[in-house]
Amino acid sequence: MEVHQKRGSPAWTGVSDMERKVLVVEDDVESLRLYSNMLKRGGYAPLTASTGWEGIDLAVKEHPGLILLDLRLPDITGLTVLETLHAALSTKSIPIIVVSAISKDDDVIKAMQIGAFDYVVKPITYEDMMRRVELVFASHDREGEAEQAPVLVIEDNAVDGAAMVEQLTGWGYQATWVKTGREGIEQASTGDFDVILIDGLLPDVNGFEAVKEIRASERLGTTPIVMLTVLSGLVDKLKGYESGIDVFLTKPVSWEELRVRMRSLTNLRGMVKQRFELSEVIGVITNAIELTESTEPRHNQKVASISVMLGKRLGVRGHGLWILELAGSLHDVGKLLIPREILSKPGKLTPDEWTEMKRHSEFGEQIIKPVHGFDEVAEIVRHHHERMDGSGYPDGLKGDDVSLFVRIVGVADSYEALTSDRAYRRAFVRDTALKILREETQAGRWDPAVVETLAQSLDELDNL
Repeated sequence: MEVHQKRGSPAWTGVSDMERKVLVVEDDVESLRLYSNMLKRGGYAPLTASTGWEGIDLAVKEHPGLILLDLRLPDITGLTVLETLHAALSTKSIPIIVVSAISKDDDVIKAMQIGAFDYVVKPITYEDMMRRVELVFASHDREGEAEQAPVLVIEDNAVDGAAMVEQLTGWGYQATWVKTGREGIEQASTGDFDVILIDGLLPDVNGFEAVKEIRASERLGTTPIVMLTVLSGLVDKLKGYESGIDVFLTKPVSWEELRVRMRSLTNLRGMVKQRFELSEVIGVITNAIELTESTEPRHNQKVASISVMLGKRLGVRGHGLWILELAGSLHDVGKLLIPREILSKPGKLTPDEWTEMKRHSEFGEQIIKPVHGFDEVAEIVRHHHERMDGSGYPDGLKGDDVSLFVRIVGVADSYEALTSDRAYRRAFVRDTALKILREETQAGRWDPAVVETLAQSLDELDNL
């Protein structure tokens, strides 16, 4: 086994304090509209430009967290835009994903050499768009962590293995190289690798079987695996994906493509790790909330699960679902600052006690907002008691001023509260709870689309 790492190499750096703004530079009107709708649906704020110079101007003024750049523009080329932005101090750190109509475009290779973060080939699906955009924004939160990320290389060919290690260490990764499938399985099971690169043809255990054994470990279920092989047929690719690989690359490998794939996969791995660690922390916080307040066990987790389920059925995807899960889990975190005698009082609250109780949504925002990247979550936590008719608190928002995510979490919280035992009443059965919500919807309190989506999901709710 050989371990290789490069010391002192500069890591890719992102924007430390950026919003979820994405600039789309695209001259085709339909594509521009399509990409904008995809980004909005995923919880991002799109900015649009139809010419290269307009894109450069917006990038300087708005400093977005990401730029989607078409290489074919009416005034100047996408490469010129890329070179201009990378040459300017104020915009050189903005990640840029180039968009091309063909995968073998020479300009794509030039763009990657100039410093593009990634490339995508038209037509772009919503899932592919969100996956790539989320990886970019996840990399902002992992600034500096790409350097020396651990990578396992399973390759029996001495020339290919040495070349792989040289490239990986040159890019800033820490490479561990083994030459047999059995060694690779053992290393994968005992080590902590961000990515595994494996040859499809190994002398003892073939790559497909090795991948299956690696994937059989629960701990390695989300570790990205790339297969590099001389095999190139469709049957071999399908066999590879069925065994559990994430990327299939045919030898001789394009180093530029591998570099892009590695960057995306290590960012994805980092995002999975962060979310797992964050979920554990949030679990501790929600337990503390429930110990403070006399609520049913798992109230906050149930609100999160209902919110995500409703979000999916209402077309929310990707990052938006993650925001709903966080907001649902943390919507009552402000109650940690409300006196316990108020929270657990079995009877009706006095006017002064009710005034104090209502402050929990503002307290929640104050607790969450300082956390980097949690602005959207903090906004939902503050407003989860707002109502469509303006009768909610703390700001009395009304109609379209109540965001979709706030409407979703509000309905999820109300339904879960109605169907749970409280200090002052017993739980309602689900049909009664739904009847109450529908009556309140007719009175203007709730979004009819959200409530009817809930009504169509009752059987699924029983399994949460």
